[in-house]
Amino acid sequence: MYDKILRLKKIATFFDENIKLDNESKRNLEVSINICKNDLVTELVREFPSLQGIMGFYYSKQAGFNNVVCSAIKDHYKPNGPNDFCPATKISKILALIDKIDTLVGFFVINEKPTSSKDPFALRRAAIGLLRIIIENKLSFKLRDLISYAIRLYQEQGVEIKNEKTEQQVLEFIKERMRNVLKLKNIKTDVIEASISSHAGDNFLALYAKTLLMNKYKNKGIGLNAINSYKRASNILDKAGKRITGRPDAVLFRKDEEKILHEKINEIRKAFTVKDDNKDYESLLIKLSDTKESTDNFFDNVVVNDENQDIKNNRLELLKMFCNTFDNFIDFSKLEGQ
Repeated sequence: MYDKILRLKKIATFFDENIKLDNESKRNLEVSINICKNDLVTELVREFPSLQGIMGFYYSKQAGFNNVVCSAIKDHYKPNGPNDFCPATKISKILALIDKIDTLVGFFVINEKPTSSKDPFALRRAAIGLLRIIIENKLSFKLRDLISYAIRLYQEQGVEIKNEKTEQQVLEFIKERMRNVLKLKNIKTDVIEASISSHAGDNFLALYAKTLLMNKYKNKGIGLNAINSYKRASNILDKAGKRITGRPDAVLFRKDEEKILHEKINEIRKAFTVKDDNKDYESLLIKLSDTKESTDNFFDNVVVNDENQDIKNNRLELLKMFCNTFDNFIDFSKLEGQ
């Protein structure tokens, strides 16, 4: 347990580099970490494990620690289920986050991962809790870096790394738990699949934001225009059955509609290059929807299956570029629609 406290202290320092804390908050966090597991050695908690954290709250209160520290100790196991509340204070949120990250990494490092039927260490609950804290508090930080650092701390303490793929597997495990979080929000099944399957990286706040937007607009003008435009292009690509990368050559464009669509795609691709923290996902979805006019004009005036094989292939490349751009948002091929 002492080793865990040492790891949590170091993870907290690393975390503070992403989310700045004032000096008082730093002191409260350090004290909370120092005593957050003290109640685990008491006979009462050994007899009734469900009281962990709760008894820590009363013990720390009795010992004279301030309310911030006591609340952090009580709440750092939260949320304990889909209907449980997330930690309320800044310090309790951070303590809950770093504790869950350390726990997840620790079990994956020694290859004690949950199976389809067994999860004796409640790692799924920990991952869902981690996601809920991030989402409900709109926390933005480099989760991959935090996981990587946690792995290194286990190594420094002499723990044998039995799973060399811990970092990626922990991220994949957390991503899969997003299904549970999204289902609780009554997100449509096809939207969940489109979002989860296309997500790469560690920004689950962005994944959540995009999914909610797609679910909101899927059956409205913005969503219908985007889905229909994508499906129209992807259907042609499916019939072509060729290996196409999405790299058209502008020199081979023969029609104005090709050039206009290409320019529209590049405009959207540029918007996707903005850092995640500054992205306006609703604006991006609207941009995707606004391609309908360009795509309609393209299909009304351009024959994709041109007699010239080079021109035909180039038009297929343009459509593939179009679909690839949409898939930067979510995987539109998995959405139900025309």
